[in-house]
Formats: sequence, structure tokens, C-alpha cells
Amino acid sequence: MESPSASFDGVATEGITEAHARLLLETLVACTPVGLAVVDMDQRFVQVNEALAELNGIPRAAHLGRKVQEIVPEMWSTLRPQYQHIMDGGEARTFEIRGATSKAMGVERHFLASYYPVRTASGVLLGTGVVVVEVTEQRKAHEALRASEQRYRSLVEAMAQPVWTTNRRGEVVEPAPRWLAFTGQTHEEHLGLGWLHAIHPEDRKRVVRGWVEALRTRQSYQGEFRLRFHAGGYRDVVGRAVPVFGDAGNIEEWVSTAEDITERKRAEALVEAERGRLRSVLMNAPAGVAIVAGPEQVFTLVNPLFSRASQGMDLTGASLRDFQDESGRTYSAHLERAYTTGETQTDKEMPIVFDHDGDGVATTRLFDVTYQPLRDVNGRVDSVLSFAIDVTEQVEARQKLQDWAASLRNQQQWLEAVLDRTPVALMLMEPRTGRPLFANQAAREMAGGEFPGGLRVEKYKGIYLFTDEAGRELRSEEVPGVRAARGEPVHAAPIVWHTPTGRYSLLVEAVPLPAQHGHPATVLLAHQDVSELRKTQAQLQHAVSLRDEFLAVASHELKTPLTPLQLKLQSLVRDAMTAPSLETLRERVVRTAESVSGQVRKMTTLINDLLEVTQSTGPAAPLQLEDVDLATVVQEVVERSSPQAAKAGCQLVLEASPGVVGHWDRHRLEQVTLSLLSNALKYGAGSPVTLRVEKADGKARLTVKDEGIGIAPGALLTIFEKFTRAVSTRHYGGLGLGLFITRQIVEAHHGRLWAESEPGQGATFIVELPMTGATN
Repeated sequence: MESPSASFDGVATEGITEAHARLLLETLVACTPVGLAVVDMDQRFVQVNEALAELNGIPRAAHLGRKVQEIVPEMWSTLRPQYQHIMDGGEARTFEIRGATSKAMGVERHFLASYYPVRTASGVLLGTGVVVVEVTEQRKAHEALRASEQRYRSLVEAMAQPVWTTNRRGEVVEPAPRWLAFTGQTHEEHLGLGWLHAIHPEDRKRVVRGWVEALRTRQSYQGEFRLRFHAGGYRDVVGRAVPVFGDAGNIEEWVSTAEDITERKRAEALVEAERGRLRSVLMNAPAGVAIVAGPEQVFTLVNPLFSRASQGMDLTGASLRDFQDESGRTYSAHLERAYTTGETQTDKEMPIVFDHDGDGVATTRLFDVTYQPLRDVNGRVDSVLSFAIDVTEQVEARQKLQDWAASLRNQQQWLEAVLDRTPVALMLMEPRTGRPLFANQAAREMAGGEFPGGLRVEKYKGIYLFTDEAGRELRSEEVPGVRAARGEPVHAAPIVWHTPTGRYSLLVEAVPLPAQHGHPATVLLAHQDVSELRKTQAQLQHAVSLRDEFLAVASHELKTPLTPLQLKLQSLVRDAMTAPSLETLRERVVRTAESVSGQVRKMTTLINDLLEVTQSTGPAAPLQLEDVDLATVVQEVVERSSPQAAKAGCQLVLEASPGVVGHWDRHRLEQVTLSLLSNALKYGAGSPVTLRVEKADGKARLTVKDEGIGIAPGALLTIFEKFTRAVSTRHYGGLGLGLFITRQIVEAHHGRLWAESEPGQGATFIVELPMTGATN
């Protein structure tokens, strides 16, 4: 076997025998690190070196006599055109291929392969010579380098701030799109040192000095300056430049950025202004305000009221540690706890003796004091704000109220005891404000606990949710309690009250109770819970609706095959009367019989579905369990459904893993597969349908995927209910029982069935079965 690329020069080999020449050639082929092979006209290996055998992961001897397709089946579709090209008289070719070999199944590798014709001295084609070199690592390195470069470019382009590069002298030599977009400079204007002209003239000299110093010291540059903005004016930026060093330690280039801090500086100015306004508020607040800094508790701010309560002393700059009286030690202890723990401290009704009215007479006043930790920019507590509010009048009023309430408590106990045990939820509320005064046990349980004290009508919606029966949230003026508080008559007003304990459908009655026997006027609210009644009504209405819809669909679906059946029979009668010959009549009878059989099968399927769902309400039929190969079942169903798929314009794709065997009911699994496949063909007509059988997490899984109209999110669960449909019956027939029956069968096997879909994106139905199957 000779070829131009494999023969020896005649002069060089003079004196060498043919055996020696062949031995020399075989030695070179065997020892070369490049994969070499010769393939005959049937693509069978007749010569293979160890290097190629190692690449394929198959011993050299196992190659000989076998076809290329058997050695590298995954790459044969790519290699076949190359061998055909040589066999058709084509010239040598070299190209890159990728795929997996037996050496590493499932791992994609890259090879550089050359194919050339092997001819006799007279030019007769004997086969194909192959030279293969693996370039997987080179390809990975190339892809990694390209990805790294792409990430760098994407990062630069994604940055909102201007980014540009200069050479080692600080000159722009490459266009900087972000710089041009920000400043509005043209390409020619920013080249060289032209980029400096976009800096505000008053800042330019300072920037140049800093930039020159960075170039001299080979250190990074950072400075704040004003930069021209393309929309007009200048923006405050922080410029940064970092040198990029080469392998020899020389600066190759500078990478620079300009961070826009205009809004930040404006925000800082606003913060300073707000700080001034806050100080003004604190100094004029009708409360005693002081700010104490650090562990030494040094006063940094004291407002006039605090100074007056401190006997008129100017405490600013003084340390609280210098005051050793009892009140000073108590105040200091609260400040220290707030400072060390970082948590707000409070001191209720703290007594302070001072000249409150300014008439020279000291009186005791009660203050509620709050100690609020203040933190620095790093989140550490550096000072504490004390805020003291005079609550003397409130305390006195509370005491009077407590005395008055005590006198009424005995009179109210008997009424509350009776009302509290009443099974109807009752409330007493204050007229006009709607503030709850009393709620019995039934009302409290319904509300999920105690009612918030002092809650007024305008706050009802902030605490509870009130809707009508349709789910519409009621406006405040529509809530029966609010209407009753405002004096409106309320009689059997329907409302839905949403509380932490549940959703209650109520009928509300309101009766005003005038003031009598020392009791103020109140409004009595009675809440009759009709939730169970509403649920029963809704269930009955839903059941009636489902019944009516099912009867309409069933009537339509059962009539659908009868109409063409009657037409076909009438046509057959006419043909029998007018047929020119017995043979013609026989053909027409056969065609009509086939059509009639299809309609009968359709009606049979509908009737079987009705019988199936009827039986599902009673005891389930026992499963006929046996060892079943799920892939075989699905394969048989796919083959039987091919005519139906062709009629629907769907290509059936089966991806089945071997060995998916479980203890199941074969007939029932066929029924599940056929139901899901028919469903996919109906709603995915004209598109491929893919069926996949595999093991997942120790379970068998069947997936049926179409590319049809998809399913709305709200229907993904309801489609498995009895008589439920996700689409209009006008466009798609059926009784709405297929998926319900399918789910029943899957659950009988202790399995699970669900769907995944988006409208317009097709639908995927997944069946998951335990490998052990079900038990009868």
C-alpha cells in the first residue's frame, strides 16, 4: 500500500530491502506520538498505531478489522462525510472535530484530524489515511483566554463611570467610549494629553501636578476635580489612575476612572443643612434634651428646658461624672447602659424638683426620659441623646381616671360576665370614635386575642382587613363598625373579617345604647358568624356549576360522534341504491365501516372515561402488579400512537434509559402514558412531543413534553380535578376526565403527577413512581 505522503525516496532507499523498508515504516508509525491509521474502502481499520489506540481508549488489536463507526460511534456523524469525500476522489483535508471516545465516555474532547487518500503506485485508491492529534488542552486554554478577555471588556463596558487607558507617559492612544460619552469630547480632542482639557480650568493645574508626580513616582494617583459634562456644565468627580506593570517591571499603561460624586456632595450639603435644622428643633423642643458624648459623659448639647431643670446651670462641655448627687447618679447609670449596650433605655415618671413656673418656688415634676444611643459612620455608639417629656398632668389625669374606673368596675362586672359567655361575638364601642370598650370571649377568640386599646375608627383598616364576599377590600366608610360609630343604622350587614385566626363571614347588627346608670353612651355590635353557611352555599353552587358544565360537555361530546355516524350510514344507504357495481359498493362499505369504527371507538373512550370516574368514587379496583419495564411500555404506546401523531402533525421523540423496572400494573401504566401523550398531541398539534424515561433520586420518572399552547399558572393544580378544563370546550373537546383518571392511577401506585408550564411555552407533565411500586 503506497501513498505520496507515506512512500520512501527511491535514491535514499537504494540498497534497502522491501522487508527492511516495511519494518522501518512500521517502527516509525508505532513510535510517533501522533495518532495514525489506515482505513480500507469499507471504513475498516487495517493499520493503527498505539497513539491512536490510546486516544480512542481501545486496544490497538481491537481496532483491526472493525469499522470506524464501531470504534467512535458518537463522532461517526461528523467523520462520515470526510471518509466519503476521500472515497469520492477528493483531496486531503484537515479540520477540527470534537466529541467523546471510549477513553472518557461523556467527556467532550477536541482533535485535529487529517484525512488523505492512500493509493497504489498506479493511482488506484485503496483507502484513507488518518492523522489525529488531540488539542483538548489547547482549546480549553484558548477558550479560557477568550472568556477572560470578554469578561474584562464586559466589566469595563458595564461600569457607569468613565474609564480610559493611557500609555506610560499619560497619553491617550486608544479611544475611551465612556470618557467620550461623559465629557462630550470628540475622538480627536481627547487623544494624547487632550483629555486634560475636559477638566475645569481652575482644577487643571492641580490635577496636572498630581498626575506628573504619579508618573514620576510610579505610584497610583487619586484626586478630586470638576469634569466637563456632555449635557452642559461640570460634574464633581474623584479621579483614580493605577499603573499596569509589565514582566520587566516597567509601566506598560495606566488604567484610569472618574467616579461621579456630584450627587454625593449635594447629599452631604443637604445633610449638613438638616443637621442645623435638627439642632434648632432640639433647642426649641418642649422637652428636656441633652446629648452626652463618650464614656466620660461630656455634655455636647443642652437645650433651655434641660438647663432650667438643672437649676439653670450651663452644662455644655461639663462631664456628668462631676455630679455626685442621687439624681445625677441615676441619670448617669441610664446613660452608661445605653452607651455600653447600644440599646434604648427608658425611665418612667422620674421625679425632678425645680422651679418649673419661674416664680422662685420649686415643685416636683414627673418626666418620662428616653435614652437613645447615637452612632458614628462606622456604626459605633459615640454619644447618647436623652429626651425628657413632662408627664405630670398625664399621671394626675390617669390617677383620676383609675379612681373613676374603680367606682364603675363593680357595676360593670355583672354585665361583662353575662356578655362574655354569650356565644355570639359582641362588642361595645364608643360612639363617634369607635374605640372598643368591651369584647366578649367569642369576639376575642375571633380577633385572635385582645383588641388594641384606644383604637379609633380611622385606624381599623391598619389593624384588620375587611372585605365583601367577592374579596374586594372595603373602604373605611363601608365597614359596619365605622358606620355604627357614626350613628348610621346597621342591620344584617354582610362583611368578611380577616384575622390571625381565620376568615369569618359575618352578619353585623348595631344598636345604640344611651347613657344611663352612670355608664356613658355606647354602641353594641353583634357579629353573627355565617362562615360555614357561606362555605356550604359556595360548595353547592360550585357543585351545581360543575354538574351543569359537565352535562353540557358530555351531551356535546357524546353527540359529536353520532352525527357523522348517522351521516355515514345515510350515505351508505344512498351508495347501496346507486352503486354501479358490487365491487364499488364493497369499497364504499369498507371505507364507511372504517370511519364508523373510528366514531364508535371515540364514543367507547368517552363512555369508558365516564365508567372510570364513576368507579373512582367507590372502592378502587386492585392493581395487577408485576415486574414492568417502563421504557418498553412507553415504546409500545408510542408505536401505537404514531398514526394519531402523524394526523396531528407531531414528531414523537422518545428518550428512554434502560433498566427502569418496577413492580407496577402494566395496563394502568399504558393507560397513563396514552392519556398524557394524547393530551400532548391535542394541545401541541403541529409541534414535536418528547417522552423521556429515566431514574431520578431512586425513583422512576416519565416526562411528556409538548410545545403547544401551554397552561395558565392558576390552572396548573385544578386541571387534575374531576371535570376541570384549562381551555374552552369550543376549541378542544373532551370531558375533562383524562388527567383526573391519570392522577388516580399514579397515586394508586403511591406515585406523584404534576405539570410545569407557561402560557404559549408548551407544557411538561411529570410522573414519578417508586421503583417498588404499590401494594394491593
